[in-house]
Amino acid sequence: MSRRTALLGAVALVALVAAAALWFVGRDSPDAVDIDRAVADAAAAAAADGASAPDAADAPAGPMDVSGTWTVDTEWIAFDAATGAGTWVGYRIDEELSGIGAFTAVGRSPRVEGEVVVDDGRVVEAAIRADLQGLVSDNANRDGRVRPLFADRPVVFALTEPVAFGDVPQEGQRITATAQGLLRIGAVERSVSVELSADVAGERLVVTGSTVVTLVDFDVVVPSAPVVLGVSDDATVELQLYLRRG
Repeated sequence: MSRRTALLGAVALVALVAAAALWFVGRDSPDAVDIDRAVADAAAAAAADGASAPDAADAPAGPMDVSGTWTVDTEWIAFDAATGAGTWVGYRIDEELSGIGAFTAVGRSPRVEGEVVVDDGRVVEAAIRADLQGLVSDNANRDGRVRPLFADRPVVFALTEPVAFGDVPQEGQRITATAQGLLRIGAVERSVSVELSADVAGERLVVTGSTVVTLVDFDVVVPSAPVVLGVSDDATVELQLYLRRG
């Protein structure tokens, strides 16, 4: 290799790193999943649908009966990766970027389906499936490197123990619980605990949650890039679900 070729290669690499760094300057990571924001989006969607709150005389005397099968609804609220609107499953992971420093990368996929079965104040069955080839972050280059990691490797969470919420809340009252289950990425399956929050929003249920996983445990190897100096070994898996009956 000639000195001129080597010099041109070095200049190109520096330009690439600089361009990538500039992409991140002034960019903020989306906020973590939040039940309050999810319910606020539900209220706005209901208002847009022309729904109105029932008169006090027509309001039910107690909590809504949520027993039965609930299905993930991906159409009611439009997905927006940046604001966290809609139904999605995604990740948060800490990076160290050249010329920038610490940055939290966030990607979310709206390709989610699944069912939840509630009986007498308990979630007795739940299976949520996500296609992470639909991941969207703030950087198309990152997405192009991350999505292939999950080609033919769907992500599935299945409840292994009933989750008791106690008394079903009335609308606007948050409930929290820890769900024990199996998280499978492709052929690799591990036990996880997911911290959940839930609320009733009109005729739908709103569920948010998160759990921390170690990537190597699921045979996930983070791709490299010139601007990325390091990536955490752990990632937070987040979910936000709107559920409808049936």
